[in-house]
Amino acid sequence: MQALLINIKIDSQEKLELFKVTLADLVDFFEECHIKIRGALADECVAYLKDLFPGDTRFYQELQESDWIAATLEILENVTSRSVFLYFEDHKLVADQQLLGQVLEEFDEHQLDYLCYSFFKASQLDASNLLPLGPSKRRSFQEFWLSPSNLGLLSKISPGYYTFSLLSIVSTSFFRSLLQASNPRCKIYNRVVSALVMRLFPYPGYRRVMNGLNCFLKPLGVALCIYPVGSPHNLEKIWFESHNSSLEGWKYGVALQELFTNYDDDNGAYGESLIKKGLYPFDARPSGATEMRACVAQKVCLEADESYDCTYYSHRARISRAPQVEIKVSVGKVSVRYQGAEFQIVKGGCELFYSNLGPVIQCDERSEMQIRFFDEAF
Repeated sequence: MQALLINIKIDSQEKLELFKVTLADLVDFFEECHIKIRGALADECVAYLKDLFPGDTRFYQELQESDWIAATLEILENVTSRSVFLYFEDHKLVADQQLLGQVLEEFDEHQLDYLCYSFFKASQLDASNLLPLGPSKRRSFQEFWLSPSNLGLLSKISPGYYTFSLLSIVSTSFFRSLLQASNPRCKIYNRVVSALVMRLFPYPGYRRVMNGLNCFLKPLGVALCIYPVGSPHNLEKIWFESHNSSLEGWKYGVALQELFTNYDDDNGAYGESLIKKGLYPFDARPSGATEMRACVAQKVCLEADESYDCTYYSHRARISRAPQVEIKVSVGKVSVRYQGAEFQIVKGGCELFYSNLGPVIQCDERSEMQIRFFDEAF
């Protein structure tokens, strides 16, 4: 069985809500837990975790927070399980728990080293792409060997594939090799330099440039970081980036079904996020007046028995706040079907809904209303 490894930052109420909801889905799967919480709400998270995981749980709150890779490597030295599940609060289980349990069981049963559990479409590699790599099919995933000899073939099959993503189940030995290879004596991050390189060399060009520079600097024990040293994202590797691959290679798995979904980011696969799937926010009713002041208003007139679908979200790849719709009736009365419930709005009444969760107006009699859409894109 895998160990649960957590090294995350919780510094807002939104992240705290995500943390409590997404972690609760995993409580029955792990007996060995290693946890470091950073950020302003760390104490509240730790108190919640101590109630949630009363078993073999080890906390690392005194560990330094300036270097994520070095800190995680130190945590990993205490892991006794063959593999670890890397948890991040903004990805929620969307498969049933039985399937996740099967994946976790098969991961160790078949001696896998890596399986990305989220961004199912955005990972840019699925079971239908694997035939040239000689895959073996299991119940919940297909597996193949990744080695220096077939890395070039993989790059042709999926030019944007990441050979390591943080959203993963990973063998302890493979994870240790990645951390050690990414933990030189001196790590350098400069916000201005990083932004300039990203601007001059659009993705994935800037990763190629930084990788080339780091290959040159490696003998000196120095590495240039794309992100702040305290960020975990410096560990992620697209296929052409240097990392420690032994000659015999590592065994990779590709899930056959979607397991987890990010709450706000499509990551290049439109419609992939919880927001665009209509699964977030978890609390379906906005708490009060929206913080998004910018809005678009329109007048809508409906006859009896007509309906009007108020589903809306922008086409942006990342939506950090769910869009909202305000319905204010000036003439007549309407019903709004929303998340399995029905809300009556009479003349002079006003209700607020999340528009990505699919509110539909059903007109009971001839009615007029003002509809205002609030979106961060406006």
